[in-house]
Amino acid sequence: MLKIAVRALEDSALKTLSAIQLNIDNSADYPARVAKAKSEWDTKTSTIAKKDAFKVVRETLAKMCIGSVRCAYCEDSLADEVEHILPKNLFPEHAFVWVNYLFACGPCNGPKSNRYGVLSGGIIDEFVRSRNDAVVPPAAGASGFINPRIEDPFEFLELDLGGVTPDGVSIEGTFDILPLDTLGVDDLARAKFTIDVLGLNREAIRAARKNAFGGFRARMREYVTSKENGSSANELARLQADLLKTPHLSVFEDLRRQQRLLPDLFDLFTRAPEMLHWAVVPDTGA
Repeated sequence: MLKIAVRALEDSALKTLSAIQLNIDNSADYPARVAKAKSEWDTKTSTIAKKDAFKVVRETLAKMCIGSVRCAYCEDSLADEVEHILPKNLFPEHAFVWVNYLFACGPCNGPKSNRYGVLSGGIIDEFVRSRNDAVVPPAAGASGFINPRIEDPFEFLELDLGGVTPDGVSIEGTFDILPLDTLGVDDLARAKFTIDVLGLNREAIRAARKNAFGGFRARMREYVTSKENGSSANELARLQADLLKTPHLSVFEDLRRQQRLLPDLFDLFTRAPEMLHWAVVPDTGA
């Protein structure tokens, strides 16, 4: 998971979202706002204005995806669902707020659903609202979930790539996403909660990350060989662009971060140090 390349939403779409959100906010009380948010979401494309607005929302979220249009969470599946970072059934005041959206896949968005946790003293107090429970809001406090629109997941998470320890011991990578071992208790709790909520270590994704690791290594070797054989600037630019369009770019980012534990890759970076500075997340200017 990488920090999202945020873009501004067109004014016309923002105005439509704001008008819908105002209808929700003007409801009598919290249960009424929850019910109104659900109703409005179910009919979010019921008029021409709403349909046009959500066409722009989806197009803009697709442009915010890093690399190809893949889920902002797992980077593996096609991103095709507008995801509420703060669940709309718990936070109706954010149901039609642009900064609460990202593009996700069903396998991430479905299990995440209404799971929400509040951080308290290094512990995540998960809020659960079952079907027959009273409709009350979650407790106030810092969210236990890492928000990739405003936070850099790389400050919390790392990929287990294995490698060679300083004393020469080779360790096989699991390709699990793990909390950084330098985190304090609060950030550690948030990292663990985010991994669990999204199921970031489900087997299919771990296998995909392992495959991506081999693919990035092969593309890097191709780039270095081409550079050393005197390929043109245009050819090198093409090879760079191809690498940066590859799914699971967080693997490449972590590969750069952990290069000193990976001797064969460290050698490639030494021979082509510009690869260390390629921008994985584009500067959108937004």
